[in-house]
Amino acid sequence: MSGLGGTGGWDVVATWVAAAATIVVLGGMFGERRLFGWSQHLLAGLATGFLALVVISEVIVPRVVEPLAADPTGRPELWAGLLLVGLAAGAPWLPRPVASIPIGITIGALAAFAFGGAIIGTLLPQLVATTAVREPTATETVVAAVAALVTVLVVLSFLHGTPRDRIGRGAHRLGRWLLVAGLGGWFGYLVLSRLVLLVDRVGFLLGDWLGIGR
Repeated sequence: MSGLGGTGGWDVVATWVAAAATIVVLGGMFGERRLFGWSQHLLAGLATGFLALVVISEVIVPRVVEPLAADPTGRPELWAGLLLVGLAAGAPWLPRPVASIPIGITIGALAAFAFGGAIIGTLLPQLVATTAVREPTATETVVAAVAALVTVLVVLSFLHGTPRDRIGRGAHRLGRWLLVAGLGGWFGYLVLSRLVLLVDRVGFLLGDWLGIGR
């Protein structure tokens, strides 16, 4: 039974909602920007609500509310944090140097977290992958060496300024080109994945919603 000719139930409602959302989003490709803009606002609102729910359920309640409810006098740092948040939210008259301190700490912590994640999650695994635990074959050794070389060159491309020596300039330039090639390959992968998603949504409209070809 297709969603268009269904007799009832939440599955039919979900199919109709999904079909309407798909048509609205696809309509943006043909110039219908108003409904497409509303769908973007809806998506942003849903994402914001979901993130707020995650913050409340995973951070505020277990890390602030529950500890204060269990031991109100034994956690003075939480009360101080709540006081600072209340002052920052209700006092826009605070001088810029005072307000910039928590913002600077937050941005610095996020940057350090991203930098540490790039090193621990990307650079070190790439370098560790060049040393196989078992006896590697000649092909695996060459592939691992090339992967390590590409990783080092791309990291060098992020250096500020151009090195003065000839070898450094060549490595810097080659790393930039490898980075551009990697971004181009990733962009092609994204385009291909979006085409697959488009075909899937068209198949959903024709099959699950209209019942054509079922």
